[in-house]
Amino acid sequence: MDLGLERQAFVSVPHPRITPMRFAAPRTSGEVTNTLDRAVVVMSAASAEALRAVAEVDRRMLWRRDGATSLTSWLAGRYGLAWGTAREWVRVAHALKGLPRIAEAYASGGLSWDRLRPVTHFASPETDEQWAARAAELRPAWLWREARRHERIRAREAEEARRERYLRLDWDRERSVLWLEGMLPAEEGTALQAAIHGRAERVPADPQAADPGGARLADALVDMATGGSEPATVVVHAGADVIARQESQTGPWLAETEGGQRLAPEAVRRLACDGRIEWVLESGGRPVGIGRRGRAVPGQLLRVLRHRDGAACRFPGCERKRWLHAHHLVHWAEGGGTNLDNLVLLCHAHHRLIHEGGWRTSGHPARNLRFHDPGGRPLRTNAGALVPT
Repeated sequence: MDLGLERQAFVSVPHPRITPMRFAAPRTSGEVTNTLDRAVVVMSAASAEALRAVAEVDRRMLWRRDGATSLTSWLAGRYGLAWGTAREWVRVAHALKGLPRIAEAYASGGLSWDRLRPVTHFASPETDEQWAARAAELRPAWLWREARRHERIRAREAEEARRERYLRLDWDRERSVLWLEGMLPAEEGTALQAAIHGRAERVPADPQAADPGGARLADALVDMATGGSEPATVVVHAGADVIARQESQTGPWLAETEGGQRLAPEAVRRLACDGRIEWVLESGGRPVGIGRRGRAVPGQLLRVLRHRDGAACRFPGCERKRWLHAHHLVHWAEGGGTNLDNLVLLCHAHHRLIHEGGWRTSGHPARNLRFHDPGGRPLRTNAGALVPT
C-alpha cells in the first residue's frame, strides 16, 4: 500500500487544496514575514490532511500488511518518526474524528499544533465549537493545565474487591491449553489493563485468529509474563530431527514442555534460536549421555551485538529495548554460525513473526537488512518520494 497513491480513495473530508509553493527570494522584511505566514498555513493544511489519512489507515488496519505491531510502529518505521511522535499522531487523528470544528480550525491555520494537542485531550463533541473558538486565544501551557485538570479522578474504596481477588489457572489436558480466570480490584485491574493494552501495541496482530483482538491481548500478557532482564525459564524436550526441520510426517514426535504440553515444531525452533541447549544421548528411550550446554550467544558477542543494533529490536518502527532475542538469520541447525554477521536483535513479537509468521530477512544485518512479508514483498522503511515499492 502506498499512502500517497491511495489517499484520494479514502479521504473524503473536504480540505484545502494543497499545491507546491514556490517563493521568490524575499527582498523586504514584510515579504519574509508573509512568506512564513503562507508556509505555516500550508503546513497546517497538510498536517490536517495527514491526520485524516492516519485515522483511515487505522480504520482499514492497513498497517497489518507490513507486519507492524500497531499503527504507531508502522508510522514510526515508514516515516522515520520517533515512537512518541507517531503515537501522538494516532491519538490526535482519532480525537479529531469527533471534533469537526476543531479539525476545521486546525486545517485552516487558525489553531496551532501545540494548541491542538492539549485541547484534543478534553474537548468533546458537545464542546467542540466552543473550544474551536477559545483555544486559539489561549496559551498552550494553559491548555495543558486544563487537560490535566480534566484527567483527575476520585479514588474509590475497593476493600471488598481486594479481599475477593483471585487468579485461577486450569490446564485442559485434552486440548493442551491453559484456562485463566480471575478478578482484581479497580486499581490493580486498571493497571493490568493499561499494561496489557500498552504492550499489545507492539504485538503483531493475527488476522487468522478467531478473535484477533483477544488473541493480541493474550500474546501481550504472555509477553509481559515471560519477558524481563531475566526471562522465565521454559524447559523444552525436542528431538534433533525437529530442530533440524527433518521431522517425519507421522509421529510420534518429541516436541513438548517439561510438563508434557505439546509444542509446534516452529515454536521449538524459535525457542532454540538463541536458547541454551543441553543435549542428551538416548538409546532405546533411555538416556546414556549428557552433553555440555551450548548455542546460547556468549556474553561478549551479545554485548557487541547490542551495541551494533542500538540495543533495540531491528524490525522497522518497533524500537523495543527490552525482552530482546539474538535471532540467527540462518538457523544454527541449518549451518548458520553464532557470529555477528548472522545475528540480529528482535523482540519476542517479531522473533515469532519471523519463525512462525512466514516473514524472512535478506541482506547484511550491519548494512542493508530488509524484512519481507510472507509474499516476499520487502517492507518499505523510508518515506522518501511516495512511489510504489
